[in-house]
Amino acid sequence: MLDFSYEGKVFDSFTYKVERCKIKELAQAIGDDNPLFYDKDYAVSQGYKDTPAPLTFPTVINFWGYPEIWKRMSEIGIDVKRLLHAKEEYQYIEPIYPGDVLTGTVKVDSMRSGGLMDMVTFKSTFIREGKEALTAKMTIVVVAQGE
Repeated sequence: MLDFSYEGKVFDSFTYKVERCKIKELAQAIGDDNPLFYDKDYAVSQGYKDTPAPLTFPTVINFWGYPEIWKRMSEIGIDVKRLLHAKEEYQYIEPIYPGDVLTGTVKVDSMRSGGLMDMVTFKSTFIREGKEALTAKMTIVVVAQGE
């Protein structure tokens, strides 16, 4: 059962340094062979200062940079063995590059109960050099346990 007192709570911040290899690993994992993510010279020729992170990279940041998220989910009452991914939303203010050091915070943005399933949305905000660089929202569905 979800503990709705967590709605609006912001967890401890964390720091994540973007590594070139993680950008390449994600691009490979999602099957994207665009040289933009592999070749710095090509990326620069396309107007970037380096190889930018793929658009879904905030998920990497959250799970590699803040593995405590699983513990926090359990504290809220989420059975992590019974969750389903519902959706992701990303808002980039600027591209993310290798070497960037991001400070992230994760907030329990909303919680909804709906009988056979509950939904929780987490909002992550990432700051680089004192400015917001991107936000990401992850909504999960928690399926109720059967009798």
